[in-house]
Amino acid sequence: MPTQKYDEHFKKKIVQLHLEGRTPIELGKEYKVSPTAIYSWIKLYADGTAISFKEFNAIQKENKRLKQEVEILKQAMSIMTSK
Repeated sequence: MPTQKYDEHFKKKIVQLHLEGRTPIELGKEYKVSPTAIYSWIKLYADGTAISFKEFNAIQKENKRLKQEVEILKQAMSIMTSK
């Protein structure tokens, strides 16, 4: 079975789709590419500053939790200072 070559634009598009939340297995099935190849493209083309969709959602969830904690502390502080 001959090895297929993919151009750089195609590889970057696949990596971008992955960063938006798609799994390499889904992308592999849809574009008929080995998930192993997709993982190697991710390592090659995803710069260190880019985060995945799942990581972004986790950060948003943590941020929301921290904001709630700050709000609770503000309320507690106003109760403590009013006495």
